[in-house]
Amino acid sequence: MSLWSGWNKADKTLLLATVLFVFGLCLHLSYPSNVFATGFLFVAEAALVGGIADWFAVTALFRKPLGFPYHTAILPRRREAFVNASVVMVQKEFFSRRKIFLHLGRLHLMPMLMEWLDKPETRDMLLGRLMKYTKEILQGQDFSLQAGIIAKQLKEVLRQTPELKLLDECGEWLRSSGKDREILAKIAGAAYSYAERRETKDELERMLEEYAKERAKNPAEILMAGFAQMLNLVNFEEAAGLMQKQILSMIDELRTPGSELQSEVLSIFAEKAAELREDPDFKQMVRELRDELVDELPLDEAILRTWHQMREDFIKSEYEAGLEAKLPAVHSWLRRVFVSEYARGVKLLKTDEVLRKNVEKFLYDLIARSALHAQTLVGVIVTNVLNRLTDEQMNHMVYDKVEPDLLWIRMNGSIVGAAIGIMIFLLFQITS
Repeated sequence: MSLWSGWNKADKTLLLATVLFVFGLCLHLSYPSNVFATGFLFVAEAALVGGIADWFAVTALFRKPLGFPYHTAILPRRREAFVNASVVMVQKEFFSRRKIFLHLGRLHLMPMLMEWLDKPETRDMLLGRLMKYTKEILQGQDFSLQAGIIAKQLKEVLRQTPELKLLDECGEWLRSSGKDREILAKIAGAAYSYAERRETKDELERMLEEYAKERAKNPAEILMAGFAQMLNLVNFEEAAGLMQKQILSMIDELRTPGSELQSEVLSIFAEKAAELREDPDFKQMVRELRDELVDELPLDEAILRTWHQMREDFIKSEYEAGLEAKLPAVHSWLRRVFVSEYARGVKLLKTDEVLRKNVEKFLYDLIARSALHAQTLVGVIVTNVLNRLTDEQMNHMVYDKVEPDLLWIRMNGSIVGAAIGIMIFLLFQITS
């Protein structure tokens, strides 16, 4: 390491003044009557005194030179005043209202905003935020009250629906979906199971016997009927079996999809339904049935159960995929709605001059208020930072910023001292 590595140019100047003073002193002692030796010593002495005085003055700003306690270490002693002055300087000079609004006036916010909104990355980022906020809302929402309100509104809508419209829509849905044939086939299937039982045949036989008795109105007819049954001319058991087979054949055709009998029965049902539509008593019955069914529908319970199932499947599945995997239809619908509304909003910003001016005014006002709020915040930050510095750190911070000027102040002390020494020595020589 060089001997002079820790010496700055002011230190070297002061050392040079000291060397010249020692040299001048030796020269004056050797030649006491020589005017040049005396003058050289006088000038060297003035340069040394000036350099020492300015070194003392500069050093006194930061520490106590030679341990001198009076009016030295000015910056550490005036630390609080320095911090307050620095805060005021930062707030008033660097973050003044005039400069803030001047810089805001140079910003072209709307072109920057439109360019940012046109990026697909922006749309995707906002979509992700929307999904995140949706999840947070779902997590914190108590849906009990909302379920009751939604159920009440749905029931009110159902009550206000005309009863004939409900019938027409139900009939149209049954025909278009094929549910009418399916329901008829199921009814026919149940009837077939009932008709093929032994008890059904016995019941038919009993009905035939009762019918025969009812037809025989006088004793002769009763006697003839009994005589025919004894001779097996009239066999009610066989007749019941034939009737059962015919009934089963008809029911089997009725439950066959697309059969002619099935179509005829459905046509008869449609005709009878059309006739019933004009019956006031039937309308009243349907109206009462509608209101009773609506009152009994547990819609609030169903809505709440659906809600809890959604939360169980989506919200609380922390280690599985989120909305897109759990509820793809809801996710797809939300995405379509958001993308559509996002595109419409961007288009409005581009085409609606009034809207664009209002948005621009809002943004300028928001940024200006934020910047003015930051003015106070900057003061707090500067205060905290400066208060955390030690005296030595603060000295270095200030000294590093003005080091060249302080070095020249010290060097000027020796230079100006030497110049004044020459002038005073010449003045003494002239006057003497």
